[in-house]
Amino acid sequence: MKTIRTRKRVIATVLLSGGLTLGAIGLAAGDAQAQPGDNFSVPHHWCPGQPLPEGDVHWDTNICHTWFWVPVGGMGNAGEFVWDGDTPPPHGPPPCYGAPICLPGL
Repeated sequence: MKTIRTRKRVIATVLLSGGLTLGAIGLAAGDAQAQPGDNFSVPHHWCPGQPLPEGDVHWDTNICHTWFWVPVGGMGNAGEFVWDGDTPPPHGPPPCYGAPICLPGL
């Protein structure tokens, strides 16, 4: 009888911790995806005195800029996720966009 209760507690603990872990991963993924925005063709405007869209943005901070989010880090020309210019960059998801492991060609 005691063995069955102990086993049930262990199973409940494992399920609870697994659920919390998956929930935390889901929240983290949601935050990461929400940061760049969901529409990469919408122009944004930045002018001196406003906070930079990302901490790694490098541009002339004395003039206003029209900029766009890019879908994948490293594709921006002013920062990892920021494209500076009047027209959006040519983009499309790479072959493994969104996959946890990138295996191009598969």
